[in-house]
Amino acid sequence: WGRLFNTKIPVTAVQTLNNDVLPFLEEHNVKVQTVLTDNGREYCGREDQHPFELFLQLEEIAHRTTKVRRPQSNGYVERLHRTLLDEHFRIAGRTKFYESIDEMQIDL
Repeated sequence: WGRLFNTKIPVTAVQTLNNDVLPFLEEHNVKVQTVLTDNGREYCGREDQHPFELFLQLEEIAHRTTKVRRPQSNGYVERLHRTLLDEHFRIAGRTKFYESIDEMQIDL
């Protein structure tokens, strides 16, 4: 699944992980041991202050980051971005004018 957001802030990353990702995986008996993210501000910061880092500590989940300027180290996400562009935005964006992210999310 995928979800669109209009901000890149730590609280959104925490809410998505807490409300969507972890419950889904728990329903399928998958225990998350490590999360791999890029080095964006929404994921990285001082471990004792950053909301995403603090949440991972509370959930006892390790945090690894990709190497800077090495998109291939996060190939799954990079491929998802490409697929979204090729199969949705470049096609749907030509035939429909979206007035909100919610509208785009419905079509996604």
